[in-house]
Parts: sequence; structure tokens; C-alpha cells
Amino acid sequence: MERPRYLLLLIIVSGLSLRLALAPYSAGSDLAQFYGFAGTMLEKKACFYAYADVVGFWNKGWPYPWPYVYGPVMAYVLALIRYVVGGSVRAFWSGGNYYVYVDPTWAFSVKLVFILADTAVAFLLYLLLREKSEKLAILGAALYYLNPITIHVSAVYGMFDGLALAFFLLGLYLSSRERSSYILYGFSLAVKHTLVFPALLSLWDAVLRGKRAVQRIAFFLLGGLLPFLPMILLCPSSLRGLPDLMRGLKVSYTVPLSYSMNGVSSLATYLHMTGGSDTLPVLRHWYVPTLVLLSLVLIRHTFNRNLAASAALAYAVFTATYWRVNPQYLVPLVAFLVILAALDEGAVTILSLFTAVYAGIWPIMQPSAFWFHVHMENPNWALVHFVDAVTFRVFSDEPYVAYSIGLTLLLYAVILTATVPHLKNLKAWLSEREWVRA
Repeated sequence: MERPRYLLLLIIVSGLSLRLALAPYSAGSDLAQFYGFAGTMLEKKACFYAYADVVGFWNKGWPYPWPYVYGPVMAYVLALIRYVVGGSVRAFWSGGNYYVYVDPTWAFSVKLVFILADTAVAFLLYLLLREKSEKLAILGAALYYLNPITIHVSAVYGMFDGLALAFFLLGLYLSSRERSSYILYGFSLAVKHTLVFPALLSLWDAVLRGKRAVQRIAFFLLGGLLPFLPMILLCPSSLRGLPDLMRGLKVSYTVPLSYSMNGVSSLATYLHMTGGSDTLPVLRHWYVPTLVLLSLVLIRHTFNRNLAASAALAYAVFTATYWRVNPQYLVPLVAFLVILAALDEGAVTILSLFTAVYAGIWPIMQPSAFWFHVHMENPNWALVHFVDAVTFRVFSDEPYVAYSIGLTLLLYAVILTATVPHLKNLKAWLSEREWVRA
């Protein structure tokens, strides 16, 4: 086995061992809610979305009044896990406090899927980048798989952004097989729709490539709609409320600030909290910079048709401008920044690598040990104290506001540095058109 393969194996073994060591002893609040979603899917089956809102959540066995706002793939996965391993979640009031305890068997079983997805992403990054450079491929896999934010999301808290990412990256890797790749791009949205901007770039690429564009788009739609097929055939009425569910939260101040990764939203919320300023209109117009930056990415892709790099920039636009950026959204961001760093050059590479590392600071700032005891009825206190010892346990809002502002500024720098130089190509194209008309 060649030395790079040994390094890749070492990275995987190290990252996997750390994840498996942490996963059984912690649980995020979403894992408790996922147990309720799984029960509803097992009970209602194809009519699941008719019961995916918060109405009667307690009677459904859900611990929190949070709706299911994702595509059906994760609901199927959760239902299968609950059917196979069972598990339990206990939610009750005692002494004026609300307690939610997650069975470690359930927590670990669900996280195992997320950990496997993380591992697949690391391998896919290596495969995508090794043609460019074996060293960059190894570095990229390490930056992703050993990054504290990816470890935290999959193995500590438990969220499935890496699963959607794995399908999208597999589509990029299989780009020579158009049907498969476009099916996977669409399918990734049925896992989690936060990849909508990279998916949009794949459609733009399909159009730019001209011949068979309609066929590519059709396969994309097939991939996105296929998971809905049982519901369409057996319980179509349940899908009527789906647009309202998928629309997500109403724009509001992003509290708690420690979980807001968008610098503009964090600063606007902080100014409102500390000075009473009405900064909500800033958040409500989040789409204005989105349209500007996404247009720059579309223009760049028109003249530099590297879908992997353009998809990476599109996701950077999402995390730089969307009003509510949660910590788990940084998992695909790290992977896409690694891709961009390898496929671009100069300042873009340096900024992308630095931003990927910067994103990993957040779990170290956090009192991350919280998730090792808040939902665990019998916590591993030795591990709790260890995690406390290796994290900064920042509780005040100001450092998180500063962190999110720094992240957003870095993302703007990456996007503008990667796109603005390509405007000269647009200018040249427009000049050529004017000359032809003359």
C-alpha cells in the first residue's frame, strides 16, 4: 500500500475511533424528536406528512413541538432504525422542570448512520481531489474528517447534513454517468433541502451543456421525487401541507446567539437584545445579498464550468447570506471549502482552507459537555469532565457574535475573490456581442 493510502487509512481510523467513542454517551435534542418522527412514520406510513406538523405533538409521542420539515428519506431511515433496534425516549415534568431522556441504544444507532455518512464523505473528497493532487486529497479528507464541527454534528449532537452531502458528492464523483449523477443531485434534496443552492448550480450546468438538457433535468426531478412515490401513490392528500412545512421558520431574531452562524443575523439580534433596535428588516431582506452573490457564482460557472467548484461557491453563498444558519450547516460547508481550495488557486485556496479550519472552532468554544448529560439519564461523568476540560465553555453572547461575523466575512471574501475576476469574461462576451451587432 502506498504512503498516501496509509495516511488516508490513519485519518479514517483516528476519526472513526473518536466518533465511536463519543457517540454512545451524548445526544442532542433532535435525536429525541427523531424518535417521535420515527414512531409517526411507522404508524401513519404513506400518510406521514399529514401528521408532520406540531398539532397534537404530545399525543404523537413527540417530546417537542417541532415539525418535520425535511424530505421523506430521513423519515424512512428513522422508522427503519426504530423498527430494528427499538429504543425509547422519556419526556416528563418534575419539580417545574421538563426532562427529556434518550435511550443510548437509540442515540447510538441513529448516529451510526451519520458517522457512516461522514466516513463516506471523507472517502469521496479523497476520490474527487486525488486527480488534482494526492497530497491535497489527503489534506482535504483530514480537514473534513478530523474537523471538530463534523465530529460534533455527527457523533455528539447527532444531525444528518452529512448524509445529504454524501449523496451530492457521489453525484459529482459519478459526473461521467449523467443519469446517475443528476438523480443523486435531486435525491440529496429529498434528504435535506439545505443543499438547494448547489442543486440549483447542477441545473444551471445542465442547461449550459445544451444537448440533452431536458433529459438531465428530468433525471434530477426523478431523483427528487422518487422518495415521495409511496406517498404520491398511496396517500396523495397528505402532501397538501408539504409546501408550508418545507417553507421553514418565519424570519425572526436568531436566539440563542451561540447557535447563530450568520454574522449579519447575529449582529442584528445582538443590537436588538442590548439596545432595543428594530433590526428585523435586515434579516427579512436576507435574499438581497443572496441574489447578488448567487448571480456572481452563476456568471463564473458560465465561463468556468467546473461544477464541483461552483457548487461549493453556491453553498458558501447559502451560509454567508441565509438569515438562519445553524451549526450543522457548517458540515457541508467544510467539505465544499475543501473542494474549492483544491480546485481553485492562489488567494481562493488560502481563504478556503483557513475558513474550513475556522469553522471548526465553534464546538471548542461551546460548553459541549452539555450534550453528554442533559438527555442522558445516567451520564458518563468522567467523559463529561473530560469534554469540559478540552473546551473553552464560553457562555456569554459576545464571542459567538464575533465568531459568526468572522465566519461571514471570510465567506464573503472567498466568494468575491473566486467570482469577481470572472466578470471580465462577461464584459468581453458583451463587448463581442456589441461588435457583432455593429
